[in-house]
Order: sequence, then structure tokens, then C-alpha cells
Amino acid sequence: MSALPTAQGRSMSDRLAVAVSEVFAPAVLLSLFLVLAALHSAAWPESVLLAAVAVGFTAALPLVGVIALVRRGYLVDHHISDRRQRLPVLAGTLVSIGIGLALLLRLDAPAAVVGAVVCTVAGVLAVLVVNLWWKLSAHSAVAVFAVVGMLALFGAWASPLVLVPAAVGWSRVRLLAHTPGQVAAGYAVGALIGGAFALLVAAG
Repeated sequence: MSALPTAQGRSMSDRLAVAVSEVFAPAVLLSLFLVLAALHSAAWPESVLLAAVAVGFTAALPLVGVIALVRRGYLVDHHISDRRQRLPVLAGTLVSIGIGLALLLRLDAPAAVVGAVVCTVAGVLAVLVVNLWWKLSAHSAVAVFAVVGMLALFGAWASPLVLVPAAVGWSRVRLLAHTPGQVAAGYAVGALIGGAFALLVAAG
């Protein structure tokens, strides 16, 4: 796939696609989902601590690491567009998430918070395995997972969010970061893991 368009010469559609990809990036959506899961499942101020641990180890620290590697020239960009560079990054992310999960269990976090992190681990593993031979859209996978998860937590109030995965998928194809097939594969992975989270919430 081609690299993202340069700032010079971008059309309005390209600029919109870049904005959508950034605003609804995996780290952003995942962080929002984890914060809402913690606030929904635990009382104040415990919920704040749980949200900080979940977001810190699941999204923030891995993102900081990626940005540092980009600045040092080890990664092409913070979206890790080169599939060959994803394996070590995803492996490092799993280590960080594992530490965070251990802390959450130590803090006796509610099932919804622990489940959200466990499902994130499942998502990272799925992307890692697929990326050994192919490149699926992590943006699309996380978008669907987060939206399904929020629907499970908040019901109909979260229904407008169903537009987010469609916008994200369009942006990734528009920017030539993924093919429609890779976006569809991301949707499938996100739906599967989001469905598992929804079952966990329903059982709780």
C-alpha cells in the first residue's frame, strides 16, 4: 500500500480522512472505552485509579513507546504502516498490558474493566497472528470493538457510535493504508472480540 498523502496537494477528502484516522486512532478509542468501562463499573474515586491503570498500561505506555521509536527512525510512522514492523511493537504492547492486568487484578477491579483489558489482549494477539502473513486494519478492529463494548455497557445511548467504524474504514481505504478486504477483516476481528465482551457484561 502507498504511504499517507503528503500535506502538500492533499484534497479535502484526504484531509478529512487523515483527521478521522487520527481522532479515532486505536489508542484514542481504546483509552476512551477503558475510561468509560471503569467509570461505569466502579465508584468514585476507585474508578479513576482503575481507569488510570487500564489506560496507562494498555494504551498510553505503548503509544509513548511507538512515538519514541518513530522519532528515532525505527518505525515508519505511529500507525506502524509497515506490517513487518508490527510484530515487536505488538509483543511489547502485550507485555505492558500484562503488567496492567496484573495490577488491576491486585486492585480487585470489576469484571467489566478486567474483561475490557483481557479482550484487548485477545485483539492484540489476533492482529499479531494475522500480521505474520497479512495486514489487517487495526484501526477498524479497535473501532468495532470499542463501539460494541460501549453498546454493551450503555445500550441504546451509544447507538450513534455505530457510524464510527464506517468512517474509520473509509478513511483507511481513502488514505491507501488498507484495502477494503483488510478493513473488513478488521471489522470481523473487532466484532468477534466485542461480542465476547458483551457476553461477559451480560453474564455479570
